Amino acid sequence: MADEERFAEEHPDEHLRRREFLQRTAMLAGAAGLASVLPADTLVAEAARIQSRTKLPSPRNMPIDTFVVLMMENRSFDHYLGWLPGADGRQAGLTFTDPNGRTFETIRLAPDWQGCGHPDPDHSWAGGRTQLDGGRCDGFLRSGGNDVFAISYYAEGDLGFIQDAAKAFTAFDRFHCSLMGSTLPNREYMHAAQSYGNVDNDLPPQTQYTTGFPDTTIWAALDRAGVSSRYFYNDVPVTALWGADRLARSSGSIAEYYERCASGTLPHVSYVDPNFAGSEGEGPGLSGDEHPHGDVRTGQAFMADVCHAFMESPQWKHGALFVVYDEWGGFFDHVAPPRVPDARNDPDINKDFGQMGFRIPAVALSPYLRRGHVAHQRFGFESILKMIEYRFGLRPLTRRDAYAQNIAKAFDWRHRPRLELPDLPRPEHVVSMACASGGDASLRAKDHDMVDLVSSGYLERLGFDYRPATPESTFREPSKLRQAYVP
Repeated sequence: MADEERFAEEHPDEHLRRREFLQRTAMLAGAAGLASVLPADTLVAEAARIQSRTKLPSPRNMPIDTFVVLMMENRSFDHYLGWLPGADGRQAGLTFTDPNGRTFETIRLAPDWQGCGHPDPDHSWAGGRTQLDGGRCDGFLRSGGNDVFAISYYAEGDLGFIQDAAKAFTAFDRFHCSLMGSTLPNREYMHAAQSYGNVDNDLPPQTQYTTGFPDTTIWAALDRAGVSSRYFYNDVPVTALWGADRLARSSGSIAEYYERCASGTLPHVSYVDPNFAGSEGEGPGLSGDEHPHGDVRTGQAFMADVCHAFMESPQWKHGALFVVYDEWGGFFDHVAPPRVPDARNDPDINKDFGQMGFRIPAVALSPYLRRGHVAHQRFGFESILKMIEYRFGLRPLTRRDAYAQNIAKAFDWRHRPRLELPDLPRPEHVVSMACASGGDASLRAKDHDMVDLVSSGYLERLGFDYRPATPESTFREPSKLRQAYVP
């Protein structure tokens, strides 16, 4: 039996969804009738070209003046959204081979919300290149000791908020993390369109001082232009990477974010980050950012609070909120990431900062977005920076955002804003529990990378008073948690 016939017989729902996606994309690409002939990448690229014809309003006339960016942790597009209608996703029926030549098929993860008992999938600079395997995207079981957790997925209905938001607003099926590397370099790209040459989670070289990286951030650019901005953190602040001054000038609590949403006093640009370190220091599985082995339900409840607070704000009618993840986390994805212009391009892929990482779940919420839409254009974190820069008349931070496609191209500027709110879920508030010890596979080799800012003494040298997260510091309505768990 041919592979396609076997796939159709063994996974009829997935086969039908894939066929409908190809037919729909072929129609959008002006290639109706060629869905079974042209490769999916060709169809998506042509559909993206047509979608990119959108004419932008001038910066002065752009009706959005409030931006919010929520960045979660370590999930890939196929792992979370590979089921999404109209999107180039794959879940059931894919196979991967481990270093011993054994073949395994992708597996549905629910009702496992943490992955305890499995290693945290490899998402390093070298590991990502092994997984890419020259564009074949078949190495997810051949790097860093990965097991079947790396080729697992959550199907439609498994997750508490992002899947509903993806169906209700605009999702992106060609949104890649900026760098095929780990947490800190990608977060540095989100703040500064570069990682200062870092390929891993090294802290700034001036850790004995309080200067951090050179302050070439979007925050500094907004300050110079007189545009209000604020970074809202729970426990470990990413702005600390740029030193004590940037930390003090730009940073506030999640509670402040909720208050400013309610009062309509959010600044023009806000970044929001989840609980990285857990309630007792991160340990294996206590974080609330969806990084393994944290409970994904914790992150989904936090995400719901952040999004609902903004949608209920007076500023919603002129706002846009982006939900993204810092990187793919070592989870499988079938789309090979592109190479793009970067200040540190190199023909050697092992040195190339222009090699983007795998796709991440990415959704935008705004009255100026199409409902139930999938955007096929290629975007990264620098694409969000480019929209902010365009709106407020800022110069590019680096070569990366200068050449990026403006994510404003995915918005619908021709029609009146859709101010009615969809009925998105408000999932039960859950706090991550530690994985049970016992056996090497049940624990991560080390704490969450963000906790290095605490354990290294870096935050202490900046004079920052680190405090573990609590339900009160995380959720808009922490009483929901007590109601859920008090007998």
